[in-house]
Amino acid sequence: MLMTDLLRSVGIPAVTRNLMVEYCDSRGTCFHRPIQTIMAPAFHGTDKDLIEGIQTELKKQGCSVRCILETFGEFELEELEDVFNGSRQGEHSISVLYLDAKLAQELMREATDMPGKG
Repeated sequence: MLMTDLLRSVGIPAVTRNLMVEYCDSRGTCFHRPIQTIMAPAFHGTDKDLIEGIQTELKKQGCSVRCILETFGEFELEELEDVFNGSRQGEHSISVLYLDAKLAQELMREATDMPGKG
């Protein structure tokens, strides 16, 4: 929020994007990490640019992105873990910004294998 406040103070409209990135390493171990990024008209970034940037950075570390979730509001980075996975889960709307096709297939397969589903 500090960077957003700084940009706003000099007249640049900016918004903080609050993300939770789910990713796996080359051994298949999955992790998640909260990330915040600043988007402003001067930067002309799109959701696609944001997703590709995250994928590129994690690929350099030998990881692949499985899912990127986003919530809206003003949060400190430390608060995001609670918003997505902790005591504040369910208090804020969360949307899926990116979902890996393989993960989507796994989720669909699991949903159709559930008892009571046809």
